[in-house]
Amino acid sequence: MNSLTLQRALGLGLLLFGLGSCGTNVSVETAILTPSDQWQTLTTANVQLDLPPGYVGGDPGRDLEALQRTLVSWEQGDRTEWLSQNAAEFEFLAFQRAGEMLNSINIVQEDRPKTLTLADYLQRQTEKLEAAGITATSTITATSASLELRSMNLYQRIYIYPTETVFWVITYSSGSPNAEFTAGVEQSQQSFQVRLEPS
Repeated sequence: MNSLTLQRALGLGLLLFGLGSCGTNVSVETAILTPSDQWQTLTTANVQLDLPPGYVGGDPGRDLEALQRTLVSWEQGDRTEWLSQNAAEFEFLAFQRAGEMLNSINIVQEDRPKTLTLADYLQRQTEKLEAAGITATSTITATSASLELRSMNLYQRIYIYPTETVFWVITYSSGSPNAEFTAGVEQSQQSFQVRLEPS
């Protein structure tokens, strides 16, 4: 994972649970996204993913103002400027209110050289995380890989799905994971589908 991909994969989780304040310029005409109490399927041009109850989300390139306005309505407006600056990096973004914090899901893609195997990619990511002082537990199967990262105030589960030309990276983040969050992550990641291979 190059530094940009690491930032994309980890940045939103760190952003949503970090401190700090940024200004916001969100249009008042944009609708606020409403969480569902049911599982829902969200689709972008390239991917599809099932979201657990309580999440809202979409394609930041298309739904940025609605995502920002929802954050403001949830008293998380200090996240909107960063989101605006980085929206193009994400294929998919969703978040769920968890007390005063947010749980989040994001999907990014990284170009895949033809000779790079999933095992080699996972090894590189693990080494880069360790070099940054982040301990990660990794798992690999024939079709996907995952990384689990824990710190005092952040838990992240990252799933990597290779296709012929890209690695799709899904990151689930929580500041206070519980059994419901963990079960939701497992069910959600199993639903991931690539709809259109990026060119």
